[in-house]
Amino acid sequence: MCDVLNVSSSGYYESLDRQPSARAERHERIKQAVEQVHAESRGIYGSYKIAEEVQKREELESACRNTVAAAMRELGLKSRVSKAFKPTTTQADPTKRAADNKLDRDFTAAEPNRKWVTDITYLPTAVGGSTWRRSSTCSAAR
Repeated sequence: MCDVLNVSSSGYYESLDRQPSARAERHERIKQAVEQVHAESRGIYGSYKIAEEVQKREELESACRNTVAAAMRELGLKSRVSKAFKPTTTQADPTKRAADNKLDRDFTAAEPNRKWVTDITYLPTAVGGSTWRRSSTCSAAR
């Protein structure tokens, strides 16, 4: 094997007893920091956010984004990307007939509580980034 790798056998056996280099020790600390931040984010953070986090926290070994990305590849870590909510509509049954339009856009009423209209709309909100809230409006024509 030493011939294939082009190293001397004495050099190979000497390397077995050698302490890890400062660079190798730093790389291990970086991998531990990356694993810790990835676990704390429940697997959501990618290399950009992990690099930001390790640079902010003094107890963790800081590293640039490329080094963090390399450590993530070595550890087999990936960010979990959540897809934005896309509202689905009810599939219309072609055998059913739609209800008659009795108002025909005439929303005036002789007295209160005679004509009611409603609308359900999906609106993006700032809560939680790309979360959606269902907004239902209901009003009576007067």
